[in-house]
Amino acid sequence: MNLGEQFAEALRAASPEGAVRPPASDATIRQIETEFGVRLPKDMAWFYRAMDGMNWPTRPDNGWIRIWDLQSWHWVRDEPSVNEERLYPDLQDAILLADHCDSSWFYAAMFSAAHERVRIYLVDGLRPAKLVADTFTAFVNSTLADAADIYPDEAG
Repeated sequence: MNLGEQFAEALRAASPEGAVRPPASDATIRQIETEFGVRLPKDMAWFYRAMDGMNWPTRPDNGWIRIWDLQSWHWVRDEPSVNEERLYPDLQDAILLADHCDSSWFYAAMFSAAHERVRIYLVDGLRPAKLVADTFTAFVNSTLADAADIYPDEAG
């Protein structure tokens, strides 16, 4: 079982029945990579080959996060509730790929083409961006653990 399949099983167990979507095709993954001009890191590609995101969020004690299907991805600059350039000048070209509790806040991915890696930030339109994970794997693991780092800072 590869990492993507492990994620799918763990998220299936942490979510209501039917939350985990069927796998994305290689053609869909290539289309998204072309559309956004990015290359999915291996862990993220495995994830989407095992499941194309979620229909519903995980349970509240597992982060209450919905990782979106590839077709739902969009730029930070195109999301009216968080496209505040003053707050996120370096994240306008980041891609929104998940939300917490029905869009209370979002998670944005900033891809690094040179290293085939991604960093995940919390953005809510109210506070400066918060780095929540240096890899997609760390983001999924933090979600499943309902870790404090996936939430806004209290002082924010």
